[in-house]
Amino acid sequence: MTIPELSRICCLANTDAPECSESVQRLEKDLRENGYELVDEPGTPEDGAQLLVVLGGDGFLMECLHRHDFPSQPIFGVNFGTVGFHMNPQSCLDDVVEVLSSGNYKADKHPALKVNAQLEDGGKRELFAFNDVLLERQTRQSVRFSVFLDGVLFNKFAGDGFVVATAAGSTAYNLAAGGPAVHPDLAAMVVTPLYPHQAVPFSSVRFSLAVPLDRSLLFEAEDLPKRGMRLVADGRPLDGAAKVEVQDSGRRITLLRVGNMGFAEVLSRKIIGG
Repeated sequence: MTIPELSRICCLANTDAPECSESVQRLEKDLRENGYELVDEPGTPEDGAQLLVVLGGDGFLMECLHRHDFPSQPIFGVNFGTVGFHMNPQSCLDDVVEVLSSGNYKADKHPALKVNAQLEDGGKRELFAFNDVLLERQTRQSVRFSVFLDGVLFNKFAGDGFVVATAAGSTAYNLAAGGPAVHPDLAAMVVTPLYPHQAVPFSSVRFSLAVPLDRSLLFEAEDLPKRGMRLVADGRPLDGAAKVEVQDSGRRITLLRVGNMGFAEVLSRKIIGG
């Protein structure tokens, strides 16, 4: 799918990395010389950028998504990090103008999760996550909570916690915790337990569960405040969670990939190492 009208571009770069800063200057010069208008802030597609070019790693991409409230504009990422699973390789940097003008890219739409949290002190918070939501023990004690799927009790859990990942985020913490890598065409959340207790008194789930994206998950902490629960959305921690509901936010992030960077190719190169 080719995205129409990409004449106004906002370049966001991880300026903490000197190589990244130098590269974005060259890229902006190239874009200007080829008739593109550069804007300083994403804004909206109507009055700001029609495309965001992000130079950095996956962590910087997450930072940009949260800083700019999960922008609706398509994003062309260029990897200056370690893995850069969501980014295009640096080798494509000199060809960005040609790629954009020719439409030689693939546009993948990824969901963002919405997290409604009720805190121990009675407060409420709404958060969003592109990669994953982590529910973990906040103290030395294991966390215990009831897990509900669409309002139906699924499991009484004791252990270190859970990871709830989108397909896009399934290759991060979820994969490291033994969960599956999920193809982005599958509209699903993956729920993976972290070190579940296996002693006889407990019946903690010990396997990952793939849940349709249009379903709702609820985690209700027990034995509070002794067994405190921490909520982490895309690496952003929130202590003192009591109830956490995770569901599809309806927001979509569009990532542009160059022609030879589909899911299988990226998984092979950056995860498996083939």
